[in-house]
This record gives sequence, structure tokens and C-alpha cells, in this order.
Amino acid sequence: MKSKLILIIILLSNLVYAQEIRNYEGRIALDSLETLNADFRIEYCNSSSEKEFYFYLNKNAKINHLKINKNSINYKTENATDFMPDFKKIIIKNSFPKKFYLEINYSYPLDKIENPTFLYKPNWIELSLYTGWFPINFNDKNYSYKLDFEMPENYQIISSGSISRNKNKTIILNNENYKDIPVILSDKFQIFSAKNEKIKFYGTELSEKQITDIENTSTEIYNFFEATFGKSDSKNLIVTVNPFAHPMSYARKGFISLSLKNGFANSDKKILSHEIGHLWWKNAPFGTYEEWLNESFAEFSALKFMQQKLEEEEFKELLKKYETAYQKPIKISEISPNDDNWYSIAYLKYPYILYK
Repeated sequence: MKSKLILIIILLSNLVYAQEIRNYEGRIALDSLETLNADFRIEYCNSSSEKEFYFYLNKNAKINHLKINKNSINYKTENATDFMPDFKKIIIKNSFPKKFYLEINYSYPLDKIENPTFLYKPNWIELSLYTGWFPINFNDKNYSYKLDFEMPENYQIISSGSISRNKNKTIILNNENYKDIPVILSDKFQIFSAKNEKIKFYGTELSEKQITDIENTSTEIYNFFEATFGKSDSKNLIVTVNPFAHPMSYARKGFISLSLKNGFANSDKKILSHEIGHLWWKNAPFGTYEEWLNESFAEFSALKFMQQKLEEEEFKELLKKYETAYQKPIKISEISPNDDNWYSIAYLKYPYILYK
């Protein structure tokens, strides 16, 4: 029995860590702010005997050359799944050493971004895994990167990691990354901080009233979580407040992209508290049922904050959709993030269980 268990662990290990991205080095130019020209050198660690591997890239990216260890390589492309309609799958068949480097040069037309959440806007260019701007394998979570961006001098760039700038060149370095490379560029950033200086905000098109409200509320959220859950291990948090007013916000290590759907009403404050809540709960692997440790605990944290923020009747009204989801006879271990019931179970039912 013990030998069988060891064999299963080895097989699973090979499946998960077949060809793993360890590091990105990239040179990216956005001179015209119309086309992103990228040149990446990506370090892979290979623990598999398979003679094939793949990654994803935005379907509108034009690949100029693709090499492995400086040798040109043949590849084929396939359309991605319905879950990733903006992506194409790049498939390479070859023999691979234990360690190899993938070199890829491509151009990316910014006005061809099809994801309606991140449509191109000259004074707010938001790039992340959702736009497929960099080569990605969604199984890879922890990798480092060094990016050299060239852009107009009047533009500023925000990302997770450390940032240094010299004239029109910006270097981004991140040795503690998790699953994404979010980058936002603008020539109209409004920069302000929470009252306790724990959170720095970058927005655009925000009114003075919105800025004051965000400063005060973010301080309340941070202080409440610290008093309730203890110290966070994330010291410096950057929050970008985009001008799109769409329903999607997301959190990365030390970095939050926030969308104000209702001008920073209570619904937006709950979303901000959810995203800040991620700082207190470790990210679980995307696509596994353990991800409820990531999303359900963050939403539970938001519920606890809103409970002391809202009047009793307002909070009871807020709880109704959670109570409805609680009635669904579905376990979180039975579904994945691609399923129709994922949101109602991970973001509503299980936070309600924690709350109760």
C-alpha cells in the first residue's frame, strides 16, 4: 500500500511540474501606445520526458520568432477554450533538456483587446493575464520576473514588485510573484494614500469626495482586519482604481485592481474590503476546490466588515443572497471555477457558513 501511495505522488508530481516557468526576462516597448512590442526570454525547468509543451498568448498577438536555447523551433496554434476566448494555445513538439530557455518576440495591438473588462483606453492601459499580454501557462504560479519597459516619458507605470525609472525606461523586478504580471500605465494618475499610510492608491477621473471616502474607508478596513485577524504579512499594498466601472476587481500579492461600479457606494466598499481581505489569507491554487480558502475567507472578511459598517436592516438585506446560496446542496469539492455554480458556492455559500 505504501509503495502504491509513493507511485501516485510521483505521477502527480510529474503532471503538475512537467515544464515549469521559473523566470521571465522581458523587454517591452510602447512608443506609440498603440502596439506593444515584446521580447521575452523565459526560463523553464523540465522534469518530464514528454516531447510536447504549450503556453497561451493573446490570439491577436503576432509572433515574429520563437526559439528554444537560441534555435528556431516549429510550433502550431490552436484556439483556446470558451473559458479563455481571448487566447490562443501555442504547442511545441520537441525533446527538451532539464533546463531550457524559450525566446519569443511578438507584437500586440492594444486596440484589439477583446476582453470587454479591459478595453484599450489611452490614459489607462491595464495589462494582466486576463488580456493575455505575456506568454502564460495557467499551471505555473510562482515565478520571478524582470521587465524593461520603454514608453513615453509622461507616462507612469504601476505593477507589483519593485519599480525603478530612468527617463522613458522603467524596470520592474519581482522575486515573489504569484500567477500574474499585472501592469498599468497612465499619464493621468491621481496618487493618494490611506490615512494610516498602509495603502497607496493610483486612480484617474476620481472626484475629491471619492478620494477622501476611499482614504477613510480603506483605513477603516485595514484597521478592522488587523484588530480582528492579526497582522498581515503584506507590508506595502498598491491599489489601482480603474475608470471602467465594470464588475470585476482582482487581487495579487501586494497589488489590487479595483473597479468602482457604483461610484464607491457600499457595494464598492464591500468589494474593496474583499480584496484587502486577501492580504490575510494565503492564495490557494486556481482551479482546485481548496481555492475556497482564498475567495471564501476573503468574502467572509468583507461580510464581517460590512456587519459593523451597515445598519442592522441593511446588513440583513445584504445577507439574503448568501442565505439563498446556502440552500444549494452542492459541495465546493464537487465543482471548479469554470462551473456555473462556482460563484454562488465559493463567494456566497461558503462565506455564509464561515459567518454562521
